[in-house]
Amino acid sequence: MAGHSTWKTLKAKRLLEAGAEEHSEYTRAVRDMDLGDRLREVRVARNLTQAEVARRAGISQPALSRIELGGGVPTLEMLDRIGRAMGVRFTISVGDDQAEQIDLLAG
Repeated sequence: MAGHSTWKTLKAKRLLEAGAEEHSEYTRAVRDMDLGDRLREVRVARNLTQAEVARRAGISQPALSRIELGGGVPTLEMLDRIGRAMGVRFTISVGDDQAEQIDLLAG
């Protein structure tokens, strides 16, 4: 597992590769890395290894690693499985931050 300083270096490198300008590729790279950062934070806070979460979620450890590094975007179904594997429920917001908020799953 990469150490904290190695992780920050890798993140900075990915952001640099995506480009310094505000454009869709940069925005997507930042979003993917933020998601990966958050998943990693939750996993580490729960004292779970990547291998353990991956096994419980039915995915490979390298796939989980790629997601945590911002190199892969999980489907909603995979996020659900990862959340269940870590014993958490994720809430994800999409769309314009200023727009009206509607809960599609509210019954």
